[in-house]
Amino acid sequence: MKNITVFIILLLLLQSCGNQKIDTAGAKAEMDAREIRVISDAEIQEEAMKMGNEISSDFRLSALPEPISDTYVLNIRYGNDSLYVKDHYFFDEPRDLSGKAKQIFDAYLYNSEAGIESEANVQKIDDGKILLYTTPMIANDTTAVGMWTIELPRKKVVLNIKN
Repeated sequence: MKNITVFIILLLLLQSCGNQKIDTAGAKAEMDAREIRVISDAEIQEEAMKMGNEISSDFRLSALPEPISDTYVLNIRYGNDSLYVKDHYFFDEPRDLSGKAKQIFDAYLYNSEAGIESEANVQKIDDGKILLYTTPMIANDTTAVGMWTIELPRKKVVLNIKN
């Protein structure tokens, strides 16, 4: 009985050590992804701008006429992405802005009043832990009426950078 048990164990060991090919491509890709790399602030800013442009492309502002009162109801849509903190600020009611967000808002307001076209912007806030992406809120395809904001955690931006 003992000999049969030893024979079966040896047979199983020999069979398990057969000519099996192991796919190391997946493991190598994972190791490469975890490799420590030096990423410059410019690369982080560029990636944050790409991410912000992609997320904000789904933002919509539409004004629907209210038939009873001759006013308009604003319809604001942020798209389907729910991973990031998003907000909007109208020039006529800036709400609770402070710090860099307030400075950017004031710049967008000045540009709107002066007829200057504003562009998207990325700034560091919270000691660089958050990248604030801002872009002008456009109504009727021409008029800037406010500012969209997206808070992008720096860690997520860095992890989103590919080799």
